[in-house]
Amino acid sequence: MALIISNHFETPNEEKEEENCILAAMQLASASVLPMALKVTTELDVFEIISRAGPDAYLSASEIALHLHTENPDAATMLDRVLSLLTSYSVLKCSLVKRDNDQVERRYGLAPVCKFFTNSQDRVSLRPLLLLQQ
Repeated sequence: MALIISNHFETPNEEKEEENCILAAMQLASASVLPMALKVTTELDVFEIISRAGPDAYLSASEIALHLHTENPDAATMLDRVLSLLTSYSVLKCSLVKRDNDQVERRYGLAPVCKFFTNSQDRVSLRPLLLLQQ
């Protein structure tokens, strides 16, 4: 008869597997967030606003919000959260700029994938498809 000793401590491999499972579950639970963020930025023409500023332009959420037709005083803050999410998926690029008041400001630029979400004579835009699917 064999003696079975149970180890209740997780090994590093078990911890890594558990961490991967949690991350996968979180991605599944929030699977609708990225498409909705893409839709709202498309509807607000955020990619077009950044594109019109120049090919290598980086704009802050406040600068982008100035081009939106809204009276919401929190528009820039709300937009910054959406743009930050898109940055985490490499849809946008982000740079940090230290301002005069020692505050750090995020500035957003277009990542290569954005060319498919802007209007262009040179290529097909996926904007209509994106808006249709949501």
